[in-house]
Amino acid sequence: MTMIHTLHRPLLAAITTAAVLLSGCAINAPADQPSIGNVEQLKKTMPAPVNVGSFTVRPGAEGAASISLRGNPMASPVGGDDAAYLADALRNDLTLAGKLDPKSGVEISGQLLKNDIAAGGFSTNSCEIEARFVVRRDNQERYNAVHRATDSWDSSQVGAVAIPKAQQQYPVLVQKLLCLLFGDAQFQAAIK
Repeated sequence: MTMIHTLHRPLLAAITTAAVLLSGCAINAPADQPSIGNVEQLKKTMPAPVNVGSFTVRPGAEGAASISLRGNPMASPVGGDDAAYLADALRNDLTLAGKLDPKSGVEISGQLLKNDIAAGGFSTNSCEIEARFVVRRDNQERYNAVHRATDSWDSSQVGAVAIPKAQQQYPVLVQKLLCLLFGDAQFQAAIK
């Protein structure tokens, strides 16, 4: 009897997880996972610390408040929207690189323009994010550019597999966007 009960635990856990995911319950995006590559890039190219200013959402931007993963809204665990998530990810990378200073005269701010995860595919899913980044030195604009990152991954028709996998891809997507920003020669010139 104990052996049968023990064998059913994994099945019950899987059914419970599937029920929660398929019920339309809100889920949070995973916490940001700073990229070691991004941190190393910042250490090499950023001569002095910078400040992170406000990040907003363009009115009406797709997926700005939350992203729908097969009918399950995925919200930011930071602030009230995904612009706050992006700002937090930027702060995390800068902090790890030793390049964040709230008193710096150089400020990076931004606006989230698009934010979407397509998690409805049978075998492949994708995501994209687009944001405008602005660098100001002593209140004078030195950089203003839009960057867009995309990603895709093997997935499943089964929601209990596809939804968590899509959820896990979001921090990866945000880090790809920041990688594009940090690697931009004009951005590097603006922060010097």
